[in-house]
Amino acid sequence: MDSHKPSKDEAILTNVAESIGSTLGTIAAKAGAVQKALTKKVAAAKPRARRALKKAVGKRTSARRKRVPASRRPAASRRAKRKS
Repeated sequence: MDSHKPSKDEAILTNVAESIGSTLGTIAAKAGAVQKALTKKVAAAKPRARRALKKAVGKRTSARRKRVPASRRPAASRRAKRKS
C-alpha cells in the first residue's frame, strides 16, 4: 500500500496545473476558431477575385477588338506614331 498522503502543497500545485491546462485549452480553441473563420473568408474571396479578373480581361480583349487596325488608319496618324 501507498502510505503517501497528498500534502496541502500538492493539492495547490494540482489545482494550479489544472487551471493552466484549462486556460491553454481555451486559448487553443479560440485560435482554432479564428483560423477557421479566416479560412472561410479567404475561400469566399477567391470566387470574387476570379470574377473581377475575368471581367478585366474581357474588357481588355473587347477594347483590343474595337481598335481600328493600323492598316485602316489614315497615313498621317501612322507617320505621327513613327516620329514619336
